[in-house]
Amino acid sequence: MDRCDFSSIMTYLKNQISESNQMSQPEFLYEIFEDFLDSPENKEFTLDNGLVCRWMTGQAKISPKISSFYAKPSNQEKLAKNIQQNILPLMADYSRTLQDIYTLFIQDSSISEAKKAELAPLYKPADLRLLFLAKLISFGMERPFIKRDTKNQKLIAGGSLSPMVLDYIMDSEVPRPCRHFVGREDETTELHSLLEDNSKAFLYGIAGIGKSELAKSYAKYYKKHYTNILYFEYAGDLHQSVTDMDFADDLPEDTEEERFRKHNRFLRSLKDDTLIIIDNFNATATQDSFLSVMLKYRCRILFTTRSKFDSYCTLHLKEIKESSSLFQLVSSFYSEAEEHRAIVEKIIETVHYHTFAVELAAKLLENGILAPHQLLIKLQEEKASLHNEDKIKIMKDGQSSNATYYNHIHTLFSLYSLSRKQRDIMCNMCFLPSSGISARIFSKWLELSTLNDVNDLIETGFVQSSLRHTISLHPMIQEIAVSETAPSVTNCHTLLDSLQKICLMHGIEVSYYKKLFQTVENIMLFIEKDDIPQYLLFLEDVFPYMEKYHYQKGMKKIIQELQHFIKANTYGTASDRALLLDYQATLEPKTEKAIKLEKEALAQIKETTKENAHLVSNLHSNLGGLYRINGQLDLAKKHMKMGISLLEQYQLLYTNDSIPQITNYAVLLTEMQEPALALSALRKLAQIIKEYNSNHCLDYAQVQESLGSICLITANISQAKTHFKKALKIYEDIWADEPELIEKKYKEIQELYPQAGIALAKSILLTKH
Repeated sequence: MDRCDFSSIMTYLKNQISESNQMSQPEFLYEIFEDFLDSPENKEFTLDNGLVCRWMTGQAKISPKISSFYAKPSNQEKLAKNIQQNILPLMADYSRTLQDIYTLFIQDSSISEAKKAELAPLYKPADLRLLFLAKLISFGMERPFIKRDTKNQKLIAGGSLSPMVLDYIMDSEVPRPCRHFVGREDETTELHSLLEDNSKAFLYGIAGIGKSELAKSYAKYYKKHYTNILYFEYAGDLHQSVTDMDFADDLPEDTEEERFRKHNRFLRSLKDDTLIIIDNFNATATQDSFLSVMLKYRCRILFTTRSKFDSYCTLHLKEIKESSSLFQLVSSFYSEAEEHRAIVEKIIETVHYHTFAVELAAKLLENGILAPHQLLIKLQEEKASLHNEDKIKIMKDGQSSNATYYNHIHTLFSLYSLSRKQRDIMCNMCFLPSSGISARIFSKWLELSTLNDVNDLIETGFVQSSLRHTISLHPMIQEIAVSETAPSVTNCHTLLDSLQKICLMHGIEVSYYKKLFQTVENIMLFIEKDDIPQYLLFLEDVFPYMEKYHYQKGMKKIIQELQHFIKANTYGTASDRALLLDYQATLEPKTEKAIKLEKEALAQIKETTKENAHLVSNLHSNLGGLYRINGQLDLAKKHMKMGISLLEQYQLLYTNDSIPQITNYAVLLTEMQEPALALSALRKLAQIIKEYNSNHCLDYAQVQESLGSICLITANISQAKTHFKKALKIYEDIWADEPELIEKKYKEIQELYPQAGIALAKSILLTKH
């Protein structure tokens, strides 16, 4: 019998939503927790896809912000109303679902009889059943968390079928197709036959013709033919896409190489009852060398692409042949379509039956910007100015056709009179990842007081939205917006400043860091560099944040960009050149070569001043760390000591960089049989953190843990116990909603004890204050 907790209750509810109303896990929780997310104090709270998946599958405890909000009886009543308004109408049989959840609750022997006596009476009166459900959800969030067993070791399939992996590979759910998706019945059938016969298929066509929607629709209608259907957006590198997948047993300390090996090995084990959809694979076989490896996987793979792959199995997606289907699409957006049917059909013909152009035209008509006959005239004028009609009919494929459709979209875009604010938003949205980002996060980056302008752009069709929670730009709109709005360092300074601040906030982790880094990569690709010193500073501040998350793909791109501007001494200062060499050393696998790069970095700074002291201190510390790895302990000590002395000399010990510097120095001193000096340095650091920050933060906990480790090495068991207890108390409080991190830390500390002290270690750790 399942345990009655948040994961099991949510799974019961979501599984009973009817086929036609299915939604993603984040969308589902947005509907459940609408009041929480709309409350002013939670304005900046966002639902990260990977984390939501962990909540739903019982891999992580739900945020204490949510559970504490719904612990209040008044908010439980709001939750009951939310479920009634947002969830029940989507269910085929909600009474049966409530009965199943009630049975789960009653039969759970781990729930006390007192709690059952408190909640069970609410289920009996029909008008209180939703309040019973709301209170049960609150109880499920508040009760002690027990992580679900993913049975990882059993997932590598040895039989004829793949294991079910949706609860193991996070955030891999296929998005629902657009609710206005029309036509394509023949293409859907043909696509299924191709995948059955060939295993791998490329769905090819020009931008905006409906490739992604057809792939999503295929997944919806043929999901019963597969054990698993996994989906991800192509982000420019298949090797990186496999690395970036989010597996339940991934560890924070895993390197990119380790993650890739684990993920690739598992994907290779999947059988042909699994389908992987790779959306927007707009590359060629030579541009992405990992394609040849992926094509050897045993599972089925569907690529949607603008590129031609003549050597492989390809389905060329063309315009929808039935004009009636496209008229139905127009009718979905334009309420007066039937009254102007003849003109609307002429508009459809004029834009060459291009799906996305038809949709934009319909939305423009609904907004009343132009009457149907006026829009038709505008489009015919644009068509005539490009080519004569015969020429267009000849060029119905490849780049010529693509350019024609691009101009149709461009014309429709220009017919909207966007406000200055809306143009600014479109300008900054050019950088968003193709998979989109939370509207809340984006509005925070741009310091928008409301989402009104974003919602207006959604209505025009320029901005794509998933229930107005996740926003993105269609690739064609992105290209047009880049050329129309000319995003630059100067006119996008608010966005760049926001991203820069996030990367500079020491100790603050954001769950959406991958999307943040993908946004930075698009900035490098699309932005006009009209303020190079500011642009260089932006990249230099982002790099260490990428390093924290081992995002090597982005780190390499930043180094390439810095090299482009700095290498020839055209731009940048001595500090910029030193930082570039320091960053190159970070990614250099050979220690000797990394040491050489760090020494070159130090040589760039001819004189240490108040302005560059922080940088010089870091360079000495990094060089010392490399010497330590290389076994040159005396040189390591010399440079680490120099780095700390510079922090002291220029009164910079209060900065966050002093924490790793002094901690690493203390570890080195301990290795060199100088534990007294190490303890002295760490105690001084603890006092600095306490004075300038707090004695209840992660930095303070880490220093206490280091003090405990050194005391343990010197056999001062009593003092070690005191320091470890202080550290663990802070970890427990700060990681209250991440029990797996606490357990991992307990295990790490326990393993520090020598075999003779294991019993003592267990007694310390089991006390739990």
